[in-house]
Amino acid sequence: MRAESPESTLDTTERSLELLEAIKRREGATMTELAEELSLAVSTVFKHLATLDAKGYLIKEGDTYHVGFRFLNLGEHARTRLPGNQAIDEAVHRLAEETTEEVDFIVEDHGRIITVSESYHKWVKYAEGGSNGYRARMGTYYPIHTTASGKAILATYSRERVNAILDVRGMAAPTENTITDREELFEELERTRDRGFAIGDEEYTEGLRSVGMAVLDDAGNTVGSMSVSGPSYRLTGDVLRERIPASLRDVVEELEAEIATAVGTD
Repeated sequence: MRAESPESTLDTTERSLELLEAIKRREGATMTELAEELSLAVSTVFKHLATLDAKGYLIKEGDTYHVGFRFLNLGEHARTRLPGNQAIDEAVHRLAEETTEEVDFIVEDHGRIITVSESYHKWVKYAEGGSNGYRARMGTYYPIHTTASGKAILATYSRERVNAILDVRGMAAPTENTITDREELFEELERTRDRGFAIGDEEYTEGLRSVGMAVLDDAGNTVGSMSVSGPSYRLTGDVLRERIPASLRDVVEELEAEIATAVGTD
């Protein structure tokens, strides 16, 4: 995870990004609302918003500004830069059909994880329940220590790298099951390495369990992680610890071979 020093960043760029984050958080905001929230002069906010609007990064509806579709264009560009991105999408859909559960593929981004591919089997009924109304959506960020996918990725990192992430991101607790102690997390990462997959036991959303496995490229670098998620009453016993991990392992091994081939032909 890269962390820039304050001396290497531009105040004007940071201010524009803060405005964008505030607009997203508020699901649309007026110039006055943004000036009040960020303690900025209205004239300053106007200049930033006018620039972002002119470049297509904002949409103005009446007096309210919204995040523009330009970000969708950039996000899709970032997603398709992943090695074997088409193979990733196909693997996610294939595993969803095989397990009849929710499947997603995530990558680590500056100490958080973000969903870059997802699939929901037609029989899935657990889409909006749980304490956080969980449903893995493209472009959604999650605390890396709270999900099976995130822990699967952390298990491929050195202790120093994990500590660096936690120093910046902390250990938020979305549920009472979330691991919030570093040593406990490192013990869980060791268990993950031993069994070859991570388990998320209602650590991000109450009532949801998941199984995650890291996906590596031919050089052993971590590309991302794939996980299968479902309600705790379905993901239990042998289903949680044997059947789903076996299906996940088969798909991940195929995907890693496809990624190696895709990278080799670039």
